[in-house]
Amino acid sequence: MVIKSMKKLKIGTKLFLSYVILIVVILVITTVSFRYLFQEYLVREARDQLQKEGLQISHMLEDRNWKGNQPPNSLLDRRRIEMAGNLISSQFIIYNQNDRTIYSNVDEDVQMEYEENKGKLFVTEEVPINASREQIGRLVLFTKVESLEGFNRIIEQAQAVSLFVSAAVAVLLAAWMQRGITGPIRLLADHMRRFSMRKPQLPLKLKSKDEINELAETFEELTDQLRKNDFDQKEFLQNASHELKTPLMAIQGNAEGILDDVIVGEEVGDSLEVIVNETQRLKKIVQDISYLTRLETVEEAFTYEVVDMQLIMKEAVTAVKPLAYQNGLKLKYDGDFAVHVEVDADKMKQAFLNIIGNTLRFASSLIEIRMRKEENQVAIEIQDDGTGFGENPDRVFERFYTGDQSGSGIGLAITKTIVEKHHGEIYAENLKKGGRVIITLPLPPG
Repeated sequence: MVIKSMKKLKIGTKLFLSYVILIVVILVITTVSFRYLFQEYLVREARDQLQKEGLQISHMLEDRNWKGNQPPNSLLDRRRIEMAGNLISSQFIIYNQNDRTIYSNVDEDVQMEYEENKGKLFVTEEVPINASREQIGRLVLFTKVESLEGFNRIIEQAQAVSLFVSAAVAVLLAAWMQRGITGPIRLLADHMRRFSMRKPQLPLKLKSKDEINELAETFEELTDQLRKNDFDQKEFLQNASHELKTPLMAIQGNAEGILDDVIVGEEVGDSLEVIVNETQRLKKIVQDISYLTRLETVEEAFTYEVVDMQLIMKEAVTAVKPLAYQNGLKLKYDGDFAVHVEVDADKMKQAFLNIIGNTLRFASSLIEIRMRKEENQVAIEIQDDGTGFGENPDRVFERFYTGDQSGSGIGLAITKTIVEKHHGEIYAENLKKGGRVIITLPLPPG
């Protein structure tokens, strides 16, 4: 029941109650252990004091040549022993060799009570009395346990006052700490409840520098990422619809022209060719979108293996050489050395083909490909002498971004995703003439 009730409480109340319960447990354990340990200390101290007093009395009788056959009334006065700052009357009985009581400083009732309860209600010490190295009797000293408990109660009362004051201060501190912990949590909860994708809000700033502040910062990062993903999704849908609308309009226009006999004769063949070409273009866009989506999710598996990057580069260069010569472009490759990298060879080759294919459309006369090995990575540079990437070279890797150029704007987005899946980096930059794309990939350890 208690656990179920605790589950319904707020975290601040739980913390406060937990702290109070902890204080109570500590106070109970401290009180019980202190009472037991201090009682043991008092008994032990009483035994020591009784032992010392007994030795003093024994030595006094020995020095005065007591023979053990008569009461030592004239040799002893009522004595007192000092223990822990309090004076406690020493009660003792002197027995002779025959265990007959010779002397006692207590009345008969006390002596009888001692005889009946000496192992229970009394702290007892026994000291031998000698004469000429022979034991002629024994001295038994005792004191009631309740006389020690009286002193113990005084200490307990002082302890209780101290513990009560400490508990009160601790409860006040618990309440203050509760507010310090739950205050930022409530602010964070209110901030989360007000969160909206449509309505921006100021970031939450907490004064604390603890885990709650880290949670608030994590929430802000999450909201920023959510808004970015929402913006990217809307932009993706807008760009996708635009890219798909262009070939669809061409297909629709030519199909309606043929159907309405607006396009007749030899023009029908040309329109049908436009329809086929635009259909192929539409198919390519859909395939690229589907492939990019799979790359950005876990659906598309990557098969990593250590391969020679030189072989992948040569295969990509060989594949595009005929098209480069056909367009009157010179293709220069500098990287004839082995560099082993852990990659998915097919997908990395596709990434290089996308970049080189992009340069084939915009280069004026020359495409240069260089590979160099650095300390812990390999860098591949692909540049052309065309018009460059415009004012925003970093945006060329965004989906459907084409700038002032033609194309679907998906190829370089696919390339960036492939490179990042290999824990690499890719960026573009403008040159005095043309542009350059640089890819860096980490080398395997060892």
